[in-house]
Amino acid sequence: MKSFKIESSAITHIGAVREHNEDNYYINGKYRQDSNLGTEGYSDNKARDAYLYAVCDGMGGESFGELASLIAVSVLTKFQNADIRKSMSDYIRVTNRLICDEIKKYKGRSGGTTLALLSIQGNKAVTCNLGDSRVYFCRNEDLYLLSEDHVETIDNKNKLTQYLGIFHEKKVIRPYISKDLKIKKNDVFLLCSDGLTDVVNVDDIADILSMENESTSNMVRLLANASQNNSGKDNVTIIVIKII
Repeated sequence: MKSFKIESSAITHIGAVREHNEDNYYINGKYRQDSNLGTEGYSDNKARDAYLYAVCDGMGGESFGELASLIAVSVLTKFQNADIRKSMSDYIRVTNRLICDEIKKYKGRSGGTTLALLSIQGNKAVTCNLGDSRVYFCRNEDLYLLSEDHVETIDNKNKLTQYLGIFHEKKVIRPYISKDLKIKKNDVFLLCSDGLTDVVNVDDIADILSMENESTSNMVRLLANASQNNSGKDNVTIIVIKII
């Protein structure tokens, strides 16, 4: 089986309005652990048998959203080398229980986190998501959405229908899992919270991801800057993965 070199970078930014950054990211065992940092980035190009990436957008306000997204990424460390199709139900069960236990401590206040996940093993990639954090795929300047938004509109407001932090007696958590995608050299993946997709159109995103010879660290900075220039009203977290 052909092996690829994979370069990846992440950036998370509190934005211009929010007092807390409730987002988090995961890159092959590394994640954001200090909620006091306004902007934080990380890059990775180490060769591995399995690559795992995720973006989580916490909900609940104040410090609870931060805690929910932190739980979600920290549990992923136990699934770094796992077959996501076979282990996703175990990951969701463990993570959801931990988050729901914290909700009980907060006297039942609502909260939780989205999940946008990408796993690459060998020459195949698979994505999984809950909520409205997204996974995109760019090949030959064409941009494809690999995730599926779990959102319903009530009274002109979007409400998530799937996320981590749902009590089992209320609803069954059903993640969207993509078909296997055979990767090629120069393929680019994007994982992001809605702090990017709510304010930056897909054509502008595609233009950045299609830049030849551009590093992933520069791509995440360009995308984050585009978000901030278009209001920056929300936290934004971005991971770009490039098949070298």
